[in-house]
Amino acid sequence: MALGLIDKLTNFLMPVEEAPPTQELPTIPNRRTQLRVHTPAALKIYIASPGAFDDVRLCADYLRANVAVLINYENTDEGTQQRISDFLNGVSFVFDGSSQRVSETVVLYVPANVDVSKELYAYSLPTYIKKK
Repeated sequence: MALGLIDKLTNFLMPVEEAPPTQELPTIPNRRTQLRVHTPAALKIYIASPGAFDDVRLCADYLRANVAVLINYENTDEGTQQRISDFLNGVSFVFDGSSQRVSETVVLYVPANVDVSKELYAYSLPTYIKKK
């Protein structure tokens, strides 16, 4: 305890000289290029097989809500298929979407924020190979 009192009196009468404060430059953190990856929201696809023209209104509502629509025209006659196709092409055009024919009877209608790329692959046997 005596050392503590003597130390306090000594420090009071003869204060310890502190070094003058130096101006320190603010430290700049390591600056690296920060890349932000925007992950797209999960793409939703509505699959429909309309039998009549009245069934297509729901597909238009899905396109308006930024949901891709896949239409299977197997169960429709040619006249109804043409009307449905014209209507959905118009809806797709109004909302800056696009359409892509997948096969003879299947068409994909996508909203504006979706790109579709189609790659064709032909798998066939060469004609000079004979089956046994």
